[in-house]
Amino acid sequence: MRVKEGQILYDAQGKRTHIVLPFRRYEEMLRHLEDADDLKSMREVEDERNIPWRLAKKRLRKKA
Repeated sequence: MRVKEGQILYDAQGKRTHIVLPFRRYEEMLRHLEDADDLKSMREVEDERNIPWRLAKKRLRKKA
């Protein structure tokens, strides 16, 4: 089956139920979603205070 851009499938009542996409388009959309999620995560921590790596290692060792 070849789908050029996207195809919407409907149920008997005319309600949209599925979409068929080319796999490459799906992968592209997935990459964009992952990038957006990464950006959101970065923004959530950008105002957090940084600590030196040596101090972080020391704290991690204490927890272990």
